[in-house]
Amino acid sequence: MPPYPSVHHCKCGKSTKRAAKLGYCPKCSETCEGKGSATTQGGVTQNITHKKWVKYQTESCSACEAAGQAIKIWNFEGDDGYVLVTVLVRSHMGDLDDDRMSTFSYDGDGEPDSFSLAELQSVVDLHFLTSCKLEKLAEGGYHKVYDILRLDGVSLDAVVRVASPAFPKDKLESEVATCKMIAAFTNIPVPRIHAWNSDASSPVGAEYMILDKIKGIPASHSWGDLSEEVKKTVVSQIARYFLEIFSLRFESAGSLYLSPLSPQFLVGPIISTPFYRALDGVVRVLGAPISKNVDPNRGPFSTVTEYLSSNLRAELDFISNHRSDVLSELHECDTTEPAESQLELGERVMRKAINLCSVYPGDTLVPANITTPRKPFSLKLDDFRLSNVMIDTDSGRVTGFIDFEAATIAPLWECAVIPRWLQDADDPESSYEGGTSEERNVLRAAFLSAMEGSSRYPEWREAYDMGRPFRRLTDLLCFQVSVWASNDRETWVDERLEWAETHPGIGLPEQT
Repeated sequence: MPPYPSVHHCKCGKSTKRAAKLGYCPKCSETCEGKGSATTQGGVTQNITHKKWVKYQTESCSACEAAGQAIKIWNFEGDDGYVLVTVLVRSHMGDLDDDRMSTFSYDGDGEPDSFSLAELQSVVDLHFLTSCKLEKLAEGGYHKVYDILRLDGVSLDAVVRVASPAFPKDKLESEVATCKMIAAFTNIPVPRIHAWNSDASSPVGAEYMILDKIKGIPASHSWGDLSEEVKKTVVSQIARYFLEIFSLRFESAGSLYLSPLSPQFLVGPIISTPFYRALDGVVRVLGAPISKNVDPNRGPFSTVTEYLSSNLRAELDFISNHRSDVLSELHECDTTEPAESQLELGERVMRKAINLCSVYPGDTLVPANITTPRKPFSLKLDDFRLSNVMIDTDSGRVTGFIDFEAATIAPLWECAVIPRWLQDADDPESSYEGGTSEERNVLRAAFLSAMEGSSRYPEWREAYDMGRPFRRLTDLLCFQVSVWASNDRETWVDERLEWAETHPGIGLPEQT
């Protein structure tokens, strides 16, 4: 379990345990900088100075990384420290596997789920028609990846990736379809998928896929040590691959699936966190089962307006069905204001935001002269990080893209993006990784330079520039009612509603 700080500080001055756990303030949605303490599952509390908190729990926190390093350093101090340190390191890294079972910890949120390593081993043996052994390569709260080896230790150049049963089968099936479409219609190197099973009630007890092991290492593992020229080689290839993805066009929005009746791809219900039992693992209704019914708010969506407003409509539906739970959440976020009044404000602002989705930009084409007006959607990779890029560190050659879960079909202006780790560190569209602003500026210039020679670049560039203010709206749409329960948020929405009346398809310039 990552050591979350026990308190949380942000620009609005709120401080709650829930905010600390989420990694952002649910009241103002701002990233946070400050000081806090962290307690591991082993019971050791440390003081931590945050370099920077990030908005989403799924992103790394420098404080957690610092804590992990500090815990490991203790390994070298004292004769009696080793046993204690082993427990702490295991707690920080997640649950370990025994010979027959493995457990998903969910980072401490919700009841852990287990799956059978023995049954998974049998599936792998049957697929490769030989006895194999599995060695864990990586894990998170919701996935585990195992290297597949022969019994003599020779690699089969394949891995098996296990998904926790916390999410319905759609996520794995969509990831399979997305990977296969990219392989079929672009030159992007992606892993070949040998087999998959999206039925968590199988003997394994979890969803899994067997796929090629991409050569190289994740760019995140060595980015700070690479030369500038090698980094430029990497980002130049990524730029050209992004343009290839941008060229994929669709008539509707949602997520990709394989057609059950033909070797075709279709756009189906969207894979998005508001439609799961949990939001990034934080269970809102304890003990709530995973619904087997498709939420009507999941689409697919024939218009941009439907797509943009889907999360808001889903949150309002949740409020109508679980009002007491939402009131408890709001009370925990802010004990100084009555929860009922906060909820009334949040509902009002969210309904205004739904109206905003219909005009900002709504169904107006952005840019207006796109080459595929009947197909105004493209493929959006979810939170594309350095860890999603496998590279050869000597040459800078990109050996593959990995991890396509939660990729969606979205408006062109939402898909035309520069990787967050190339944006200036102070840019709202940036992330914590990528180096200094000076380093990012150099690499961002190389990224754009690699694009400029392509005939696709002008359309991509116009969608990127014109879509920037609209992407500020989409950044908010995943949040729960607590973020919308703000007079400042209502003013923000009202300003854009007024602007859109006289500026169709043009975003309000954002203040920096």
